Amino acid sequence: VRLVTKVLNNLKNDGYNTVIVQVRPYADSFYPSDLYPVSNFVSGEYGVEDIYDPFEIIIDLAHSKGISVHAWLNPMRAMTVKEIASVSDKYAIKQWFKDSSLKNKYVVDVDGRLYLNPAYETVRQLIADGAKEVCENYNVDGVHIDDYFYPTTDPSFDRAAYSEYVNNGGKATLAKYRNEMLDLMVSSIYASVKSVDKEILFGVSPAGNINHTYKDLYADVYKWCSNKGYLDYICPQIYFGLEHSTYDFVSVYNTWRSAVKNEDIRITVGMTLGKAKQGYDNYAGDGKYEWSEHKDIMKRCLEYLNEREECSGISIFCYQYMYDPITGESVEETKLERDNMSPILEKLGK
Repeated sequence: VRLVTKVLNNLKNDGYNTVIVQVRPYADSFYPSDLYPVSNFVSGEYGVEDIYDPFEIIIDLAHSKGISVHAWLNPMRAMTVKEIASVSDKYAIKQWFKDSSLKNKYVVDVDGRLYLNPAYETVRQLIADGAKEVCENYNVDGVHIDDYFYPTTDPSFDRAAYSEYVNNGGKATLAKYRNEMLDLMVSSIYASVKSVDKEILFGVSPAGNINHTYKDLYADVYKWCSNKGYLDYICPQIYFGLEHSTYDFVSVYNTWRSAVKNEDIRITVGMTLGKAKQGYDNYAGDGKYEWSEHKDIMKRCLEYLNEREECSGISIFCYQYMYDPITGESVEETKLERDNMSPILEKLGK
């Protein structure tokens, strides 16, 4: 309670009104779940039962301070092959892993890391039920998924499912097929959330490079941002500076803005202080050292967004780049950047 209180007080003092809390990083759970095993981040290791509910503590304290809480889920990414050995057989994901007819179909091994395969309705149902469980058990204000979609372009990931699809007369290419499977997964999560409470927001935070998101991860964000039934907000991870040679902040934002055709869908911009802490960006070309040469990049990005009527807010990744998670002390490397952005952040919050 003491640590969470410190976290929330720091965020509240800095002007933030929402926390996005990871509750399912690896097909596991930060809360007592009937569907997923307790996360090793809560219990210390898989196979050990939880002795308290950290998510309940966070929600209660956040709401008492007027801070909204969104539950952050990774729908497809799961624990490692080594880790699942300790997971109880009572969970579906372990049953699938142990069943030779379902292993590498429902749950797929990619270089030692397991992933749920959305090609199967049973798997999509587990993912959707997991989102519903969070909404039924906790007074969440939103549900949030990020950019861990298909982990590979290798056809072997879903070869059996795609072959069955083609044999039954399916005409779509593998890429389009994967688009459609993710469409079904995302729409099912959306429907599950709304079945509990239509006021609960559902949002997706894809990688900032929209071409990579669409072509390599197979997430048809163009469809999701143009039609009803997929999401309430899109939060692209625009983790780029203003001098990035190929993906500068302004041009990437405008690409995403153009992709949103449904006026009911909010645009929330994902930003990060990670580059400010690091001091450089190896992928930025001539802008590699922008983050060490300037300490007002976030401020200027926020000023730009403040002039965009269609932008409904920002989301900063992540707390550990601002404050030490244990001591609550300010991170020195990002302090100037945060101090400079503070006035415009306060203005945005009004």
